[in-house]
Parts: sequence; C-alpha cells; structure tokens
Amino acid sequence: MITLLSRYKEDYKQNWRLALPIMAGQLGQVLVNLVDNLMVGRLGPASLASVSFGLAIFSSFYVFAMGISFAITPLVSEADGAGDKPEISRIIKHGLLVNGVFAIICIAVILTGLPVLHHLGQDPLVAELASGYLYYVAMSLLPFMLFQALKCFSDGMSETMPAMLIIITGNVLNVILNYGLIFGNYGMPEMGVAGAALASLIARTFMLVAMFVILYYWKDLWSYLSACNWRMYQRKIFNKIANMGIPTSLQMFFEVSAFAGASVIMGTISAEAQAAHQIAINLASITFMTCLGLAIASTIRVGNQLGKKNYHKLRDAGVSALIQTVGMMIVTAVFFSLFRHQLPYLYLDDPTTVGIASLLLLMAAIFQVPDGIQVTALSALRGLQDLRIPTIITFVCYWMVAIPMSYAGAHYWGWGPVGVWIGLIVGLTLSAILMTRRFMRLSSDLLD
Repeated sequence: MITLLSRYKEDYKQNWRLALPIMAGQLGQVLVNLVDNLMVGRLGPASLASVSFGLAIFSSFYVFAMGISFAITPLVSEADGAGDKPEISRIIKHGLLVNGVFAIICIAVILTGLPVLHHLGQDPLVAELASGYLYYVAMSLLPFMLFQALKCFSDGMSETMPAMLIIITGNVLNVILNYGLIFGNYGMPEMGVAGAALASLIARTFMLVAMFVILYYWKDLWSYLSACNWRMYQRKIFNKIANMGIPTSLQMFFEVSAFAGASVIMGTISAEAQAAHQIAINLASITFMTCLGLAIASTIRVGNQLGKKNYHKLRDAGVSALIQTVGMMIVTAVFFSLFRHQLPYLYLDDPTTVGIASLLLLMAAIFQVPDGIQVTALSALRGLQDLRIPTIITFVCYWMVAIPMSYAGAHYWGWGPVGVWIGLIVGLTLSAILMTRRFMRLSSDLLD
C-alpha cells in the first residue's frame, strides 16, 4: 500500500487537479437532480415515479447524444499533446455541428414517441405526468449538447475550471426555477412535475450562453474558436469524431439504458418500487459523478501522453486513477450501508417506498467499487482511442447479462426489487473486470 502511494504520488496530484473541478461541476448537477427529486417527492409517490420513468426514457437519448461530445476530449487532448493548434480548431468546429445535429434528431424522436408512454405497462397517472415532463426536458437537449461540446474542448485543453463555474451557476438558477415552477412560487405558474423540466430547459440555455462568454476571457481558449473557418468542413474530421463518438455513445447508451430498463422493470412491480428505485439511483448518481471526475481526468491524461508518445506516463495515468477510484468508492459504500435507513426520508415518508429504498441502498453500496472501476477503466481506454472491443463488452455486460438477470430476478426468481439490482451488480462487476484487464494489456503492449 505504501509503495502504491509513493509510486504514483505525482500522478495522484495531477489527477486531482483535473478531476476536482469536474467533480464539483458534476456533483453540482447531481445535487440539482437531488433537489428536483426532493421537491417532486413532496407531490407524492406517483409524481416521483413519473420523474423516474421520464428520466429512464430521456437518459437513454441524452447519453447517446452526449457520447458524441465525449469524442472531443481525447481528440483535443492528443492534438494538444502533439502541439497541433489548427487540428484543435478543426475538432471543436466540427464537434459543435455534430452535437447540434444529434440533439435535434433526439428531440424529434422523443417528441414523436410521447404517445407510446401510455402503452408500456405503467400506472396511467405516472405515464401522463411523465409525458409532460419529457416534453420540456427533451427541448433542453439542444442547448445542453452545444454546451457539452464547448466543455469537452475546454477539458481536453486541461482547463476544467470554466465548465465547473458555469455548471455551478446554472445549477443555482435551476434550483430557484424549480422552486418557482413546481410549486408556483415567486409569481411563476404552478406546473408540478413539468415545471422541473422547464427549469432545466431555461438553466441549460443560460449555461450555453455563459460558456461562450467565459471562454472569451479564459486564457487563450478563445483563440482556438476564433481561428475556425465556420463555412468550410472536412469529411475526415467528421469521420474522426464519428469513429470515436458513435462507439462512445453506444458504450454509454448500453449502460444507461440498462438502468433505464431496470426502472421500467421496477414499474411493472409497483409505483412504490419505481419510486424507491429512483431514490437509490439518485443517491448513487452522486457518488458516480464524483468518480466520473477521475474517469475524465484519466481520458485527458492518457490522451495527452498518447500524443506525446510517453507510454510510461500513459500507463501511470490510468493506473493511478483506478487506485484513487477504488479508495473513493469504498468510502461511499460504507456511507450507504450505515445510513441506508435514514437517507430515503429525505425524499418522502411513505413507509412502503422507504422500506424498499433502504434495501436498494444496501445493493447500491455493493456495486460502488465495480461501478467506479468500470467507468474509470473505460475512460482510460477512451484516452487510448480503443473503442470497438469496449463497446462490445458494454453491450454484453449490460444487455446480455444485467437486464435479463434483473428481469428474471424480479419476476421468475421471486426476489422482487432486490432482484433487479442483483442483475445490475453482476453486469457492472463483469464490465469492471474486463475493462481493467484490457487497459492493462494494451498499455503494457505499448511499452514493449
């Protein structure tokens, strides 16, 4: 243990420097989701279940679109490591266009599919409320995706602070708007569940505008945007983004849609089980987002060292991030175990829902470490621009293992809501093992 601490001492510092602003921004976003759920929970289990159901549908599209933008970070990081400024400008220009087009396509699909919500075996009231929620939250995809392209450019340049400042400010605005639009305070209309989604739309539009403003003043980042020729585009750059972005989108889609599928399975058990699932997922997402900061740091540092062809530092960047991730997730696992009976009461006081949520938080404690390992290892592989095999791994682990086991556990093996989460734990653990082994092997091959 002492050897590990001393060997990677400088790597730990560099990881934290990059990761802490990302963590702060991501944690701020998750805390807004927490506030959303706390506020909506006051409207009753049906309203909370509708948010769970709506997010289960929305998140699949949201993550698939966002995965495209994640291609920008390693591409920019590699170009920065190689000192290729014109390439950085080309990547961000093409990335903004790709992100915008993907967002528009996803919005169109979501809005067209709203009537389908009433035919998925959900409680009719839950489906109706989810439909109103999805309408506004779908619209927020366009400003968010353009913001995400700018964020990934800034992150790839190892400047993670601008996005953090914008996300935190946008989150404060979101909380204020939530309080007004959900309950009709501050002279705003009382919109209930739909008000939470409208608040997200307004806040995300603000974040996009604010990101352009801060990039204009932040060091020399604006020089890369001002160097762009916005009238000329190249197929090879689109192909480069697509070759990285589409597999990344599929990786994220397979994982998040598995959790979305778990929420739908919960809805076939009861509205209380679905609400309890939302509580546990919402709390687990807080720890996941902090872990995601280290994961993105591993992408940035691995990609940068790949551009410099410094393969020893490349391996150290990935391994040190994995070690830090394990330490963090052990702490969060203990926290969930100790306070699993108290945390659900932050949302509501329905005895049935709270009882189920307490059990699910114990399951969340179990999957903390494998969940952290798999996302960090996958992100390190993304920095290596290794995409095809990790995409296959995510598909197998989540859709061929996790979801079938979750459904069987809930409906055939008689384990109920706990059975759904057992399937998720098995899928995450298998993914963690396979992703870590692949990064260690590929990084070792580069050293030979």
